[in-house]
Amino acid sequence: MNIVPDSVHLQIGGILFPELDQADFTGPFEVLSRIPNSTFHILAKSNQPVRDAKGLVLVPEKALEDSPQLDLLLVPGGAGVNKVMEDETVLAFIREQAARARLVFSVCTGALVLGAAGLLTGRRATTHWASHHLLKYFGAVPVNERVVIDANIVTAAGVTAGIDGALRIASLLRGDRAA
Repeated sequence: MNIVPDSVHLQIGGILFPELDQADFTGPFEVLSRIPNSTFHILAKSNQPVRDAKGLVLVPEKALEDSPQLDLLLVPGGAGVNKVMEDETVLAFIREQAARARLVFSVCTGALVLGAAGLLTGRRATTHWASHHLLKYFGAVPVNERVVIDANIVTAAGVTAGIDGALRIASLLRGDRAA
C-alpha cells in the first residue's frame, strides 16, 4: 500500500557535503531517482562542486536555499559529518524540511546529522556499526538493524544498507511493484 497516490508528483532531494561517502548518496540515488512521478534534486550548501572523502567531485544542482519543499530528504554519511553536525545552516535546512517532509532518510553516519538536528530524540534509529554507540547521545534508541523506520524517520546502517533503505522507501511511497 502506498502512502502517496501515484498521481502526486514527489519532490525528492539529497544533500551533498565535503567528504561525504559518495556511495551513501549514489546508492540510494539509483533507486530513489527512479521512483515514478518524482523529481530528484541534488542539493548542497552552495552550487560549488563538492569533493567526497576519496576525491570524487560531485556537482550539486542547487543550493539548499533554492530547494523546493521535499517529500523525501536523503542525508548521507561519511567523514564530513563532523563538520555538518556543527553547521547551523545545514541543520536548520534539515529541520525545516523534516517539519513537512513525508520521510527523512539517513544513510550510515548521516543519522548523526539527523541527531544533531534534533530529529532522533526518542526515536529508534541505526547507523554504521562503528558509530552505533553515539546514537544514544542524541536521544535516539539504538537498534541493531540494517534499516529502521520510526514514524517519518528512516535510518540505514552502513553503505549498502542505503540501497535496502531506498527500496523500502520506494515501496512505501509507490508500492512494491515500483520498488
